[in-house]
Amino acid sequence: MYLYIGNDHVVKSTYIISILDAQLEQTSSKLQRIIEDFKEQDKLYGDQEDAKSIVITDNALYYSPLSTLTLKKTKKLQ
Repeated sequence: MYLYIGNDHVVKSTYIISILDAQLEQTSSKLQRIIEDFKEQDKLYGDQEDAKSIVITDNALYYSPLSTLTLKKTKKLQ
């Protein structure tokens, strides 16, 4: 199954490692390092300013304008 995560991005659900609230980026140094790693690899997608959630996959990181709750509900519907 595939999950629409906003900003014209669709991700295969089996590739998703984690869906996190975007506000965690401000308080988690580990998450900040993960984001920097994806940024250095040029595998960071989406608009950080409009993000409500962060979707981490096995090969990319996406900022999503959809909330974690919305993404969770969508994933259950599949």
